Amino acid sequence: MFTEKHLPKLIFITPIMTVGLLTLFILSFFIVSERANLRVESTALEEKLLHGQKTILVAEVQKIFAYFEYHFVMLNKRIDRELKDRVDDIVAMGVALYAKHEASKGLREVQRELLLTLSSLHVSGHRGYYFVFNAEGEILLPLEESGDRVGLKEAALRALLAENGYATTDVGRPRRIYTKRLAPLGWYVGSAEYMDEATSRLKEEMIEWTQTLRYGNDGYVWIHNTTHTLLAHPFRQEVVGKDDALLRDAKGEYIVQMFVKKALQSKDDKGSFVEYDWQKPHATVATKKISYVALYAPWNWVVGTGVYRDDVEREIASKKEEMKAKMDRYIAGVIIIALFSMLAVGFLSFVVTQQINDALESYRKRVKAKTEALREFNATLRSKVAKALEESKQKDKALLQQSRLAQMGEMLSLIAHQWRQPLSEVSAIFMELESASKFGKASREMIAYSAQEADKLLCYMSRTIDDFRHFFKPSKDKERFLIHEACQEALSLSSALLKNAHIALHVKVESDLEVEGYPNEYAQVVLNLLINAKEALQSRKTLTPSIMLEATRTREGRTCVRISDNAGGIDTSVFDALFEPYVSTKTTSGSGLGLYMSKMIIEQNMGGKLSVTNTNEGACFCIEV
Repeated sequence: MFTEKHLPKLIFITPIMTVGLLTLFILSFFIVSERANLRVESTALEEKLLHGQKTILVAEVQKIFAYFEYHFVMLNKRIDRELKDRVDDIVAMGVALYAKHEASKGLREVQRELLLTLSSLHVSGHRGYYFVFNAEGEILLPLEESGDRVGLKEAALRALLAENGYATTDVGRPRRIYTKRLAPLGWYVGSAEYMDEATSRLKEEMIEWTQTLRYGNDGYVWIHNTTHTLLAHPFRQEVVGKDDALLRDAKGEYIVQMFVKKALQSKDDKGSFVEYDWQKPHATVATKKISYVALYAPWNWVVGTGVYRDDVEREIASKKEEMKAKMDRYIAGVIIIALFSMLAVGFLSFVVTQQINDALESYRKRVKAKTEALREFNATLRSKVAKALEESKQKDKALLQQSRLAQMGEMLSLIAHQWRQPLSEVSAIFMELESASKFGKASREMIAYSAQEADKLLCYMSRTIDDFRHFFKPSKDKERFLIHEACQEALSLSSALLKNAHIALHVKVESDLEVEGYPNEYAQVVLNLLINAKEALQSRKTLTPSIMLEATRTREGRTCVRISDNAGGIDTSVFDALFEPYVSTKTTSGSGLGLYMSKMIIEQNMGGKLSVTNTNEGACFCIEV
C-alpha cells in the first residue's frame, strides 16, 4: 500500500517503467509487423520478378515475330519490284520491235519474233517465268508442255482489274504475278514468281538468325513446327529437322507436345506460359524452367524461349537479404532511440520528483492552515444551516397559508354562487305563503307543501357545504381513482359560477381513465384551472366565451386532461415564469399562488407534469399523469 512518503519514488519510477514497457510493446509489435511485411514484400517481390521475367520472354518472342514480319514484307516488296522490272523490260522490248519492223514486216511477224525471244528468257534460278495473253484471253506463253498454266489465267485477269497490276494465286504452286498491256501488239504480258521457293529461302535465313540469338545469362530461342519437328535450337543441332514429339523433360512430360498444344490453344496468338524441368546449357542437372511459346501463324511455327527459376530465386534471395538487413537496421535504430528515451525520461522524472517534493511540502503547510480554518467554519455551519432551514420552512408555511386563504376566498365565492338560486327559491316560497295568509288562502296542505319544498332547498344548501368541506379536505394516502369522477367534482362546484358568467362548457372525458394519486388535490387543480379560464374570459370580455375540458390517453399510456379557452392566450411577458410564486396574469385580484401550488401537486406529489401552450384561440393547460 503506497503512502504519501512513497509518492516521490512512485513518480520517479512510474514514467521509466511505462516508457520501458511501452518501448518493449512497440518494439515487439514493430518486429512482428516488419516480419509480416517482409513476408508480404517477399511474396510481392517474387511475383514482380517473375512477372518481369515473363514480360521479357513475351517481349523477346514478339521482337522475333516483328523481325519475321519485317523480312516477309521486304521479301514481298522485292518480289513485286523484280516482277515489275521484268515486265517493263518486256513491254519496252515489244514496243521497240514493233517500231523497228512496223514498216518492213507485218504484225504477225513481229509477234512471232517477240514470242521466240521471250521463250528463250528464263528467270534466275528458275524462280519464275514469263507469260503472254492475246486479246481473246488465249495463253500464248508459256507452252503447255514447258510451263505452269494452272490458275494463271484467273490470276492474270485479277491482276488486270487491280489498280497496281498485281495478283496472287494459290492454285497449283503459290505464285505472285504482275501483268501489263502491250498496246502495239494487242497483247497482255507478265511475269510470275513462285512464292514457296522465296519463302523457303527466307525461312532458312530466319532459322539461322534465330539460332544466334542470346539474352540474359542463359536465354536462347528455339522453333518447332506444328507437327513437332525441331527447326531451330542452338544447343541441339544434332536433332534439328527431326521429330521431337516424344521428347520428355526430367519428370517424363512430353514437353514439345505441350508447347504445340499451348500455342495452338492460345487466343489472339498471344501465346502461353509452360513450366517444366530442363537442364541448362552445358549442365546435366535439370531445374525448374518457365517458357513462353507462341504460334507464328503464317508459317505454322511454334517459337519458344524461357528462363530458369533458380536464376530468379537467386535474385529473390538477394533482394530478401537486402530487405532483412534494412529491417535489422530499423530495429537497432528503434532500440537505441528507446534507450535514449528511457534515459531522458529518467532524468526528467528525477527533476520533476524534486519539484513535486517541494510542492507537496508547501501544500502540506497550506492544507494544515486550511484545515484549521475549516474546523472553525464547521463549528458555526450547523447553526447557519438550521437557521436557513427554519427560514425556508417559514417561507413555505407563509406560501401555504396564502394559498389556503386564496382557496377560502374562492370557496366562499363558489358557495355564494351555489346558494344564490336556492335562497331565491326559499324567498319565493315565503312570499307566496305571506300572500296566501293575507288573503286567507293559506291552507294546511299548502303550508305543508311549502315547508316540504323549503326543506329540500335547505338540505341542498347543507349538502353543498358538505361537498365543499370534503372537496378541500386533503387526501392522506395515494389511491387509484377515475379521472372522470375527479373532473365531475370540480365541475359540480364550478358549474353555477360558469353558468352565471354565461360561459359555455364542453366536456369530453373517457370514462375508463384511471390513475394513482390524491383525488381531492387532483380535483382542486382542475377546479383552479377552470376558475382561471373563467376569469380570463371575463377580464377580456370575450363575445362567445367557452371552455373545453377533454381527457384522453397518450401514446405512452399516460392520462392527459386538457383545459382550453378562447380568451386569446397568455401574455408572452409572463409566459416563461407563469408557474413561479407571486406571478399572476390578473391585474388586481390574483395572488400568483394558484398555478404554483397546482404544479407542486401534480409534479412533486403525483409525479406528473403540468404544462401550458398558446393555441390559435387561447391558452391550453395539460395535466399529464
